[in-house]
Amino acid sequence: MRAKESPDCIPRIIRSYRPDGPFRVFPPRFLRKLYGKWRLDPRTPHPWVFDAEAMCHFRQEGVSRLFALLRPASRCRVLSLGEGNGAPSRLLAKLYGCRVTGVDVSPLQTANARGCAALHGVERLVDYVRQDLHDLDLGRRRFDRLYDNESAVHWRDKEAILVRALRHLKPGALAGFNEWLLGDQGDLDAAWSRFPDFRRMWARGIWFQVSLRGFCGILERAGFKVLQAEELTDEVDQVSRRRLAVLERLRGILDEGSRLGIPYFQAMIKTHGRYLRYGRIIARAP
Repeated sequence: MRAKESPDCIPRIIRSYRPDGPFRVFPPRFLRKLYGKWRLDPRTPHPWVFDAEAMCHFRQEGVSRLFALLRPASRCRVLSLGEGNGAPSRLLAKLYGCRVTGVDVSPLQTANARGCAALHGVERLVDYVRQDLHDLDLGRRRFDRLYDNESAVHWRDKEAILVRALRHLKPGALAGFNEWLLGDQGDLDAAWSRFPDFRRMWARGIWFQVSLRGFCGILERAGFKVLQAEELTDEVDQVSRRRLAVLERLRGILDEGSRLGIPYFQAMIKTHGRYLRYGRIIARAP
């Protein structure tokens, strides 16, 4: 077994998302103070709220586009795989009134997601389960929709996870993925070796990238029917560069947490195309 396929990648992934890490995870008490300073109501779908809580490369507009393609309704029950701190699910609950169940392996991320749900006023619409997705088991729960936002890149066995997830989907349920994909010259472990500033951002051996075509093939083998697949690297690159430009322009007045986005996006943009591509896939359960 190669080192990067070892199950010990799970502790490395968990350590990569923490309050004192380069990809900083803000606890609810910090966010409450931040929103008070900004005079911003976190119960609204204001994009500043999303940006404060999610270093998401697709940003709120890209996540909202994914949700729109899934055509959710308030009656829908949605399964989120790789929930993280739950920012996309809170946005989904606010925009559509859906009930969302988010699954994540990190105890810290799961705790933060619960606290943030209360802060956002959506605690009755979202709930969280802490599990390794490779062992996903939600009993008799069944869902109308499934989504993953920038998470499957950390899944060692994507097909096995998707097969397990399919058992919890109702017939004809839609599934959507905003995903990090394989670059033209390799994966992010290759970028880790090449760029010291990227090395400071992330641990090695937590990336399991495939091409857009490869991801579609995995979905088909798991039992899904792929409805559409988009290559979005140029679009996400432009969005990331605009976000970085704003952060750099406001550097002098930003709080410490916001300033962390500057070295993060400086490092990530270097990987675009060569070691990291982006795509969006919409699929249907049988």
